[in-house]
Amino acid sequence: MGEITVTKVTRKFQITVPKETRKICSIEEGDYLAVIPNGDEIILKKIELPTWDEIFEKGEKSARKKKITRKKIIDAIRKERKAA
Repeated sequence: MGEITVTKVTRKFQITVPKETRKICSIEEGDYLAVIPNGDEIILKKIELPTWDEIFEKGEKSARKKKITRKKIIDAIRKERKAA
């Protein structure tokens, strides 16, 4: 665990993550941090968001498992459009 450092909240409610903390946690520009309120504390946790390819791959895998085909999806959309 690194040393405790202090950072100031700007008028736009932004903070700067100190350089040593960024280094220890491998935080780079463009990374995402989850902001977790915990009583009077705020926990920042580096997170990895899935890529679009990973999201589509998971959706396609789920569809195959549930035997959902593109034709079934298109038919369901056409049915709903006719009903509207």
